[in-house]
Amino acid sequence: MKILKAVIATFVAIMAISSASAQTVIHITGSTAYRTAVYYAINDILQPGFVFGYSGTSGVVKANQAIFTGTTKTTNLPVIIKTSFSGSVGGISTLAAGLTIGPMGTFTGGGGWLVDSTGQSGVTGAWPNGGTGGAPANYDPAVTADMAMADCFQASAPAMYRTPILTDHIVGVVPFVFVATKGTAALGTVSNITSAQVKTAFVSGTLKLSALSGNSGDTESVLAVGRDEDSGTRIQTLACSTIGVETALQQYQPLFNGNLVPTDPPPAPAGNITGAALWPAKTLNGIKYPLGDSGYNSGGTLATAVSLPRSGYGNWFITPFGLNDAATAIAAGGIELTFNGKSYSTANVEGPEVSGFTGQYAFWGYEHLFYAIGLKGNASVVVKAIQTDLTAVSAVQSGILISAMKVSRDTDGGKIEDEGKPGT
Repeated sequence: MKILKAVIATFVAIMAISSASAQTVIHITGSTAYRTAVYYAINDILQPGFVFGYSGTSGVVKANQAIFTGTTKTTNLPVIIKTSFSGSVGGISTLAAGLTIGPMGTFTGGGGWLVDSTGQSGVTGAWPNGGTGGAPANYDPAVTADMAMADCFQASAPAMYRTPILTDHIVGVVPFVFVATKGTAALGTVSNITSAQVKTAFVSGTLKLSALSGNSGDTESVLAVGRDEDSGTRIQTLACSTIGVETALQQYQPLFNGNLVPTDPPPAPAGNITGAALWPAKTLNGIKYPLGDSGYNSGGTLATAVSLPRSGYGNWFITPFGLNDAATAIAAGGIELTFNGKSYSTANVEGPEVSGFTGQYAFWGYEHLFYAIGLKGNASVVVKAIQTDLTAVSAVQSGILISAMKVSRDTDGGKIEDEGKPGT
């Protein structure tokens, strides 16, 4: 009997190893502004009964790292899909240079691929509820990614990552908004920011609240708090404000609970904002950046940071966000601003031929899905299924379907034209 049990146990172990080895593992990186849409697409392509786990406790659609285990609907492929989102430019850099993400990896923007043993569970009720949150930062050995989402063209990445040219599929449009978060009590009405004021805040670091509110009594400074150099949100902030995408910035790091010294990486947002200081100089993916130039590597973390209560600190913050992270900051009391006098709405991005259009809103970019060079086999099948779903269905979770657009632009921040195709 003991021999029989040992044989059965060995057989089960072999079958488990065989099953695990038969699974196709997909690694997805890039845009944090688009992670919600990607998670919806993953849900759509997997058969019911899949399980998943994720970092953080705010639900999978706000998680930068996640793992899904299941079987695809159309080809019955057993898959493990792992995500590690930390920025659009970071995603492009990873694929172009074959950078590796995880412990001892060559990508230096943080993150990692959650190990297979990460706690996972199924959907509870309606998607996206369920799964197992709070995954520890327990990562696989560093490997590169199979696909990357990016809110910008490859041409907007640092020069060293513009070649080789990656396979690029535009799957949607991602709008952005500026959110002002209050310092001391407002003395005037804040409603709009212009391209010139974006430059004053983010490049010169000298914007005053009176410039936004029109009230000379609003003397508080408005400090730029934003994303790091791996971010597509940052690229679109500069491009759509007619500022060169390689311009060095003056961005601040909120300081918490009496701390006086900014760090990179910063501490997790918690407690009260008691000050702010220019972001430390850093080296990211082989490029050195000066004091004040960098920022947060996640829109979700950034939204939490600027939304914390103030304690004895009065300066305002101005921050660009993708829509989902903007909603977090606005729910906590942030004020959504119009841009160059135009308000964000789906209609105002889609163009003048749609119902509800009141003026062309210009703070948006195309969402790109880039493939790893040489991607093939089952990995290519799964990535293309995600691409198809994003293009036709799930893009609306983070922006606008490309098929809905009545206008186009050829480059990041380029002139908006009626009809046409992007990049032509």
